[in-house]
Amino acid sequence: MQKLAQSGLALIIATSLGHGPALAQTAQDWAKCLGQDLSFPDLPIQGCTTVIQTGRELIDRLAAAYNNRGVAYRLKAQYDDAIKDFDEALRLRPTFANAFNNRAVAYRNKGDLDHALKDYNAAIHLKPDYIPAFYNRGLVLMDKGEYDRAIDDFAVVLRADPQNALTLFRRGQALLKKGNIKAGSADIKAARAIKPDIAEAIARGGG
Repeated sequence: MQKLAQSGLALIIATSLGHGPALAQTAQDWAKCLGQDLSFPDLPIQGCTTVIQTGRELIDRLAAAYNNRGVAYRLKAQYDDAIKDFDEALRLRPTFANAFNNRAVAYRNKGDLDHALKDYNAAIHLKPDYIPAFYNRGLVLMDKGEYDRAIDDFAVVLRADPQNALTLFRRGQALLKKGNIKAGSADIKAARAIKPDIAEAIARGGG
């Protein structure tokens, strides 16, 4: 859960994609589109773009391709392109909680906190046990200075994963912002006991 904010790919397995050479081509493109290694985001962008351009997929699969390409665009800091893809994923599949969460991350990265909060609310409404969305919403609420609500969201995450160093650290920060020095310091100490370099990891963009 240390990369909660990046938990974006909707890993929908492609089946019955065609026959002969067309099957091999589409299967390779899907493999790129659904790839979990995002060190080279151009690969999923290429694979998902080919899948989208073929236009042969069922609606849910096509929505997944737009969603996954959006995640790759977001990793390249192409936030407007990412948001357009998430828009299309949600047009095709309006109850796609994962796409709401991913679009919210892109909005937050752009500094549009109100749109981000609205999308996180939608994701959680659609999927009340969507733990990454609670964590991500907590970050937005911290950005907006709504520390009590942020602490509540982080508490939801910690009930599911009490040893989550990232969330402990973030809740500690929120508590310190509120002036609760004792509780905030305790959370940060607990986070560092689990992951000594937690602050450095966050500074490098790790949550």
